[in-house]
Amino acid sequence: MPREPVASERVKVLHCIPGLGGGGAERQLAYLAGPLNRLNWDVHVAAVAAGPNLPRLVAGGARLHRIDAAHNHDPRLAWQLSQIVRRVRPDLIQVWFVQMEVLGGLVAETFRIPWILSERSSRGAYPATLKNRARVLIARTADAIVANSRGGLDYWDGRVPDRIPRVVIPNALPLDEIDAAEPAAPPGLALSPEDRLVLFAGRFGPEKNIAGLLTALRTVVQRPHTKAVLCGTGELRARVALDIAGAGLGDRILLPGYVDTLWPLMKRADVVVSVGFFEGRPNTVIEAMACGRPLVVSDIPAHREILDESAAFWVDPRDAPGIAAALVAVLENPAEGRRRGESARTRSRHWSIPRAAEEYDRIYRQVIASCAAS
Repeated sequence: MPREPVASERVKVLHCIPGLGGGGAERQLAYLAGPLNRLNWDVHVAAVAAGPNLPRLVAGGARLHRIDAAHNHDPRLAWQLSQIVRRVRPDLIQVWFVQMEVLGGLVAETFRIPWILSERSSRGAYPATLKNRARVLIARTADAIVANSRGGLDYWDGRVPDRIPRVVIPNALPLDEIDAAEPAAPPGLALSPEDRLVLFAGRFGPEKNIAGLLTALRTVVQRPHTKAVLCGTGELRARVALDIAGAGLGDRILLPGYVDTLWPLMKRADVVVSVGFFEGRPNTVIEAMACGRPLVVSDIPAHREILDESAAFWVDPRDAPGIAAALVAVLENPAEGRRRGESARTRSRHWSIPRAAEEYDRIYRQVIASCAAS
């Protein structure tokens, strides 16, 4: 049975996550490692793959436990995760993404360790597939669900028992680091000082409305000295590259891949665009807000949760001509873009990493105490 640790005692939390790539959830975990360490948590991470967020995670004092797996359905995953749990003997487990939510939840239940499910998206991310049904089934045994958005929390209404605590902890930002960044383009990116820049950063997946954005950009980049930069990786990137090349726009729509120094490029941008069909709490959007950049965003609940008409330009994600018109409007009226960007920046001041870590510390300790008392 779990026991409640005394206040001065260091407590172990094991995060189970597929990898430490360039995604928003991975970045959030890396951000939290150091502050949680200072709040008396020994942070352990079980992951299959390393990635660009690993250095910050390790610098924050977290200990990485690698899982050797050939693919997502490798039968060794559950056994190796069980062995890590035996070695670490965590007081609490937190799981990230469907693969680890199912496996980590099962392992936590097997060892009778309190566990928390991390909800990083919203209803649109979960069609009625077998793996999503399995996710809901195991979530019914969780000891808490932490979402990064109201929409993510609402997804669980009626899917898990009311006894399971559910809270929203917004994604955090390293505000001082973002403020210190100076506008700049990465080396080798073909931008000249007079170029007006439209920036997208995110996963090249259908949910991000890449096709609609690309259709809009074909119009926008016909303007003199206007370019678009689409940062990221994903299953649609190769197709996008072919479409851009086929349209003869390879010098106007640039694909640098994953960019690990995004804030300088973001501050160099004249407008940041996010026109996905659904989101949780999109890191690119909140980072653009912290950078004070003009934003063109899809009119979806996730964006409405953090922005309003005073802080962004709104579009229907299914209206590619409307997306193009909004981007052109921002480029032609930079003063209004700056005004809305500054309004968005003011909103971002609440999302500091220490504040988020304190909220996680609170729910962690509540879960452990509740399980110890039951």
